[in-house]
Amino acid sequence: MTPLTQPDRIRLQIEAAAPRGRDDLFLACSNADARFEGFARLCQYRAGRDPLWRSTDLPATVVDGLFFSPPPGDTGAAAAFVFLTEEGDVMHLPPGGEAMTERIEGAGLWSDDSEGWGSMIALAQIGGRLHACGGGGQIYRRTKPGAWEHMDTGLLREKGEKKSISFKTIAGANEQEVYAGGWFQNVNDGVLYCGDGRRPWKAVASGMPAISRIHVEREDSVWACGRGGTLLHGNHVDGFQDVSALDDTRAYVDVTSYDGQIFLATETGLYLHANGATHRIRTRLDPEYEDGHLLRVVDGVLWSIGYADIARFDGTAWERIPFPGNPPIR
Repeated sequence: MTPLTQPDRIRLQIEAAAPRGRDDLFLACSNADARFEGFARLCQYRAGRDPLWRSTDLPATVVDGLFFSPPPGDTGAAAAFVFLTEEGDVMHLPPGGEAMTERIEGAGLWSDDSEGWGSMIALAQIGGRLHACGGGGQIYRRTKPGAWEHMDTGLLREKGEKKSISFKTIAGANEQEVYAGGWFQNVNDGVLYCGDGRRPWKAVASGMPAISRIHVEREDSVWACGRGGTLLHGNHVDGFQDVSALDDTRAYVDVTSYDGQIFLATETGLYLHANGATHRIRTRLDPEYEDGHLLRVVDGVLWSIGYADIARFDGTAWERIPFPGNPPIR
């Protein structure tokens, strides 16, 4: 990787983020003027290090990322920054180790082994294993290094079918309770399922617009947000309730819990859901934080990563993290 100190001719858009802690963040950026044309710039922020930011370019369209932490006692898995491409390639970048790329066989649209189900969209760690989902009803779990298996029986589009589910998000408290959400025919036809890939998947909510993100606060407290102000709360046993305001038409793109509170992201700012109401968060940053795309909680810090702006909250104050890949936020 090379030092990243100033913008170049490529205007970057942050697509995925994998924070390891309050001082270690990995981003995957696209070319904002050609988002889906097979370019990714991986950028790493390391507070207190020289260089503060460094980067490398890849010929891929990265759609999601995370920092994988093996469960205690699991000696067969390594901690790593992990990024997923739309074609189903999974890049593992262990801190201080050698990078490795593996493939989800059959995924994507243009690879030699692609079955045509659709692009991959989301990645999650559930229990001690990675899971991924995407278009055409695709849901996978990683069984061992280099091996992924389908867990989408009854959801995966069959050959000849014209309509299919696009899964945009996947999450779970454990591997027996995996939630996947997205939409069916269009973005006004949302879906939310729960299952484990061994038994039939169960639709646990319906009648809402597309689901953008699922957050599992705990087994009995699952949140799902999406278009049209959608905010669902519940679980697969007791059901889900729509807890959004009747006049809420915002498009929520992420939801998470931090310090006992529910935070929501839109592409134009952040919101707090409390006592049955949703309020705009004023960060007191200058200029005000008016971005939002990804919310991540790690090491006691809430990260909010927008398409261009980056901020973190320690429970007391917000701090903007300048990103040298683009001109300063002014």
